[in-house]
Amino acid sequence: MSEARYNVILTGHIQAGQDHTAVAARLAALMKQPQEKTANLLQGRASRVKSNLDTASAQRYQAALEKTGAQVELQQQASPPQAPASDHNGDSSTPSAAPNPALQLEPVSTPQPAAAAAADTPYSPPTDDHLHPDEIRYCSHCGGEAPRLARICPHCRRRLPTLGRSREVAAVLALLPTGSWGFHRFYLGQWWGIFYLLFSWTLIPSLVSLIEFIVFLCTSREKWDEKHGHKTGSSLWIWVVLGLFMMIMLLGVLAAVAIPAYQDYLTRAQVNLTLLEADTLEDEIEAFIERTGFVPNSALDMAKDEPGQFTHGSWVITDNAVITVTFDDSASTIRGETLTLVPYQEPGGLIWDCTGGTLEPAYRPQECRP
Repeated sequence: MSEARYNVILTGHIQAGQDHTAVAARLAALMKQPQEKTANLLQGRASRVKSNLDTASAQRYQAALEKTGAQVELQQQASPPQAPASDHNGDSSTPSAAPNPALQLEPVSTPQPAAAAAADTPYSPPTDDHLHPDEIRYCSHCGGEAPRLARICPHCRRRLPTLGRSREVAAVLALLPTGSWGFHRFYLGQWWGIFYLLFSWTLIPSLVSLIEFIVFLCTSREKWDEKHGHKTGSSLWIWVVLGLFMMIMLLGVLAAVAIPAYQDYLTRAQVNLTLLEADTLEDEIEAFIERTGFVPNSALDMAKDEPGQFTHGSWVITDNAVITVTFDDSASTIRGETLTLVPYQEPGGLIWDCTGGTLEPAYRPQECRP
């Protein structure tokens, strides 16, 4: 007894809850036919799309077509099969499934087991993203369904907003300084934007991103949407790398500002400590002058060792009791710089002038700046 043979019939109706235009669009993508032609298959008339198939092949075609949202039936052929009129594919027709002249199918190879069965054929179960129900968008004007990549709403014929990655945004990111950091490539979900980061210190990424800016703007919207219109998000690790890079840059900027400021603060603190320690020496000189009436010209006149030591430098006493402080290695920023303390006799006692020496004014207290 011969195996049963089947015809695959489109009933001309759509499944409950489906949108007529969306089903026609998915059928067009599956059959590789214009949407206008597949829309004619959903006008309530049965149409045979394949005939004389074994059970497995017929069920496979049925599953693929039902994923589009259309209603599909399998019609068992009579045995022996009658010789009906030939349709446009050379297949026989049945009374209940008259051939539809608008239907044009591409040749499909006979399914083979194993690898051949998994091959991509026009009627294999849809795997393309644009056939998935999640890839149907809704018109913001009329609320009707439309294919994700459609630019015109099939219901109200109004222009649909761009989805996926915007050509203009990518071009702006390529033109601005962010282009040399590869931000436009990260925006397009392309991991190799990291090479822009690695070579951003050269002029090469800047020149490349400038060329890409021109290329982006010269690319037609159709080609752009075909390549980037389906992208809805970038890989998480791309944004993690980008975030780490931005954090490193921010830390670098903060370090470039904060480290010199801290060094200046530390140097001024060392100078202030030295002046505080010099106050004790000034008091000793004043006491020596009051006691002896003699102005010392060196530390030896006061029976002190010379040079004397402060925390961040050494000191010597020269003519007319002038104290000269020289900063040492513990104050690396001002190593070898000098600060002089010159006494002046006033009615109330000695006044010390600390504006002399080679120390820069930025490191001096306000009262010691020239």
